[in-house]
Amino acid sequence: MTSIGRRDTLITLQRSTTVQDEYGQETEVWTDLGKEWAAVFYGRGDERRQAAQEQGSLPATFNLVSNAMTRGVKITDRIVIGTDIWDIVSAAPMSRAEIELTGRRAA
Repeated sequence: MTSIGRRDTLITLQRSTTVQDEYGQETEVWTDLGKEWAAVFYGRGDERRQAAQEQGSLPATFNLVSNAMTRGVKITDRIVIGTDIWDIVSAAPMSRAEIELTGRRAA
C-alpha cells in the first residue's frame, strides 16, 4: 500500500437523479451513495492564490480505498464535506487498493 497520508476526513458521495415535482416539472435531487474516509489534499498555494484572484474554483484531491462504491463513482457525481460541495472532475484508480478523485468547488 502506498503512503498517501491519513484518511481522516469523512466524505459523502452523492449522485443526481431527476424527479418530477407535484407540478410535473423535472427537478434535480441528490441522493447519498455512501460515506467514505478520505485523505484530502487541497490545491497548491499558487493554485489557491490564482483561484482567489480570478474568483474561480479551488481543486482538491481525494484519496479513497478502492471498493465497489468508489469504483462506481462518475464525474457527474459530487462530494460533500460538511456544507462544502465538490463537483468531481476526474476519477482514477491509483492501484488495486486506491481510487483518486479530483474535485472543484467555488472559491
